[in-house]
Amino acid sequence: MFEGMARLGSADPRQLGPYRLHGVLGNGALGTVYLGRGSPRRGGRKRAAAVRAMRPELLRDRTLRARLRHVTQTVANEVDSPYVAGALDCELDSEHPWLAAEFVPGPALATLVARYGPLDEDGVRALGGALCRALAALHAARIPHRDLRAANVLLTAGTPRVVDYGLGPGRTDLGADDETAADPAADVFELGALLCYAASAHLPFTGSLLPAAREDPDLTGVPDGLHPALLACLHKTPESRPSPGQLARALDLADLAEQPAADWLPESYVHEIDMSRKDARQLLGRHLFGR
Repeated sequence: MFEGMARLGSADPRQLGPYRLHGVLGNGALGTVYLGRGSPRRGGRKRAAAVRAMRPELLRDRTLRARLRHVTQTVANEVDSPYVAGALDCELDSEHPWLAAEFVPGPALATLVARYGPLDEDGVRALGGALCRALAALHAARIPHRDLRAANVLLTAGTPRVVDYGLGPGRTDLGADDETAADPAADVFELGALLCYAASAHLPFTGSLLPAAREDPDLTGVPDGLHPALLACLHKTPESRPSPGQLARALDLADLAEQPAADWLPESYVHEIDMSRKDARQLLGRHLFGR
């Protein structure tokens, strides 16, 4: 989760695994995320990374450790999408466990909506098209996101990027027999709630991502043209929700997601993206970041 960059404090580590740390990106339930630079392979090209210092007490759960390793290895080897932040490596058995992913130089959608207000219909369609393609790439590798929300979508000068996939515990899926299920249909439900937030600055259900019993989604402020697609995502029966591929075609009719962000984001958003990139360059000194 991207919360805004800051310099390292006196208590922050200076190195995690092969990554030298240059700044703090944010804090979450799993631990602090740092801006690092290095290579997980000896002799490999150094690159900027978002390096999460995992809370060791969380990793006492062998199932969680196994899942995080599986997600990291699978995404690194099988997912190549401009809409998904690439996985790099992890070390979960050491005294100071860490998880590294490609650094994405941009602020979170949640931050920008809260600060500047929602996107217009074209912006939501472009964003939806990008996120559908991200989910399609993850699902093709049999990786559910598990926690798709506005804080886990970063906006850049190029394309939106999904981060923090596979980290969440999975939400109880409406209508599912297995209450721990975190399948593609649950991701589509979360996508519908996220796009409602992007279009209106509020979630579709009272104070929560998930509805109370018999609660219908509140699409107040959402452009009428988006209602059919969002209602389909938020259908209470998982089997009735569209696939990401179907949804991408319904939402992003003009393939705006493939255009530079400046073509469909508000100027205020674009300005914040530019400032984030400059902040990262300042922390990294002369070092470049990106692929």
